[in-house]
Amino acid sequence: MITAVKARGTSTPRRRFTRMAAVMAAAGALVLSACAGSPSDGADSTAGAGDQEKLTKMVVVTFLPLESFTFTPEMYAYAGGYFEKHGLDVQLQPVQGTAAAIQTLLGGAAPITRASTVDVFPGMEDGQPIVAVGTMAHKSNLRVASLESEPIESPQDMEGEVMGMGSIGGTSEKMLNLALDANDIPRDSVTRQAVPVTGATFELVKQGQLGGYIVSLDTSIALAEQNPDATVSPAGLGDAPDLQAWITTQSNLEDPARVEQIEAFLAAIKEATQAVIDDAENDFENVLATLRDSGDFSFAALEDDAVAKAALEVYTTETWVDPEGQLGLLENDLDAWTNAYETYAKSGLLKGGQNPEDWITDEYLPAD
Repeated sequence: MITAVKARGTSTPRRRFTRMAAVMAAAGALVLSACAGSPSDGADSTAGAGDQEKLTKMVVVTFLPLESFTFTPEMYAYAGGYFEKHGLDVQLQPVQGTAAAIQTLLGGAAPITRASTVDVFPGMEDGQPIVAVGTMAHKSNLRVASLESEPIESPQDMEGEVMGMGSIGGTSEKMLNLALDANDIPRDSVTRQAVPVTGATFELVKQGQLGGYIVSLDTSIALAEQNPDATVSPAGLGDAPDLQAWITTQSNLEDPARVEQIEAFLAAIKEATQAVIDDAENDFENVLATLRDSGDFSFAALEDDAVAKAALEVYTTETWVDPEGQLGLLENDLDAWTNAYETYAKSGLLKGGQNPEDWITDEYLPAD
């Protein structure tokens, strides 16, 4: 959940912490904890009590707690006042994993969330009424941590090794399988072990119990700083196509009120993301100050200048932007989308034979 560290003085009334229970057919009763806080001045938000009442309330779920720079667009749109600027009172509610986020969406508890193509394509192929309405990330930022003396820097280096990951069957393992398949390496030549994906797990690598383990970008940067004997590498995991899409349901797109919310949300996310990109010239000082001073977010990477700036550099130059430089922020790459579907089908993750462009649209993206 969003951790409230301190109250921040502002002319805007502090939004209340709320709880919501959503009953979902496939997930059962899911309790979502929502935390909210006061906006900063990043988007010139000066709403008073009367203005606050006019904002449209909107629940948005995130597939993990807001404790990673992965969620910078949402966090900065929230803390920087961009949601308010676009008429929204957004409650960011973390759930445990992409499957829960998708089920919350399908259950009608939230109008939009984001998910990786490796996680959302199976449901789309099976007929779930999910539509992608924008692209947040153009590639995976997974990294492999290993010992410098026995580095794992490619799928070939993983053969015969025990690889740690946060969960068996999750996104990390799917990306591992895709990387192995692409390099004609038998999947069963790599043993998988569920481990905590924190810096502390590196001790198991040092002890020889793991050849390496798969971690997030934030964790990999901190781990490399703290362990001079560590090697951190994409190790081929980023070569397999993996886009992160903003998704909604077909029924939402048939509801004018929901469409208005979705369009306003995407406009706020785009504006906030561009502001983060533009702040690179200031070494991201403005963005970090806004997130820290808001009192709404607290995680180790945020408090470490070196880790925070290194992570944001990757996100703003390699992740949120089209690698070819041809597309605007949030704009969908249909060729990459189709390539991902075909790659997953070839690997056995999907059945194949459908047209993935039926599941994606640019219609609701903000105009440039």
